[in-house]
Amino acid sequence: MGFVDLHSHYVPGIDDGVRDVNEGVALLKELGQLGFERVIATPHMRPGLFDNQREDLERAFEALRPHFDQPGLPETALSSEHYFDDVVYQRLLEGRGLPYPGGKAVLLEFYEIDFPPMIDRCFSELRRRGLLPVIAHPERYRCLWGSTDALERLVDGGAAALLDTAALVGKYGRKPQEAAEAILELGLYHAACSDAHRPADAAQVERGMRRIEELYGPDELAFLFDEGPRALLGGELPA
Repeated sequence: MGFVDLHSHYVPGIDDGVRDVNEGVALLKELGQLGFERVIATPHMRPGLFDNQREDLERAFEALRPHFDQPGLPETALSSEHYFDDVVYQRLLEGRGLPYPGGKAVLLEFYEIDFPPMIDRCFSELRRRGLLPVIAHPERYRCLWGSTDALERLVDGGAAALLDTAALVGKYGRKPQEAAEAILELGLYHAACSDAHRPADAAQVERGMRRIEELYGPDELAFLFDEGPRALLGGELPA
């Protein structure tokens, strides 16, 4: 079985991802060559910046489906990267978010400096409603650059952590790279993703994948890109 990418931006014209259909197809081809058999689009839902409603994202994705359903490309599916503010959290509670296929897990993005107050209670409510919280790229959040305690608490409480693979090769700078290495060493990541916005991003994703394999071997690569993502899609934390 091939890899599963839980976080990618190949739907054009909806956020800061690819700029047109050709770029979207090219990005999918690049990810397919890295071994991904399924790539889930996760366009932003972030009021005030990318003010997408669920219906907007579904409409944009459906319009592009014929272009993506062609031989040689990975299987595609749609979710969203939900910016965790009061507006989007309320949408999730009301069933107006866009969880991962199967409806058992949801991708969440946070303000880069810190996690919001009451996050533990909010996560508990999401889990009560059958949604596993998946924290996008925790290595980028400044509150984790000096200590991973906040992430460890959330993971212990039943949340999942998703690595942006390119962080391991310095795409976002030294601090996120060091945080990614520390979180990976502690075994706090449940899966890894591309978070690719352009076809050229695939080269850094490949370097990050090779870095994981060099440090921890092929079993860890399979865990982060195959076993982990499939477990999260089922609403479960991988063992």
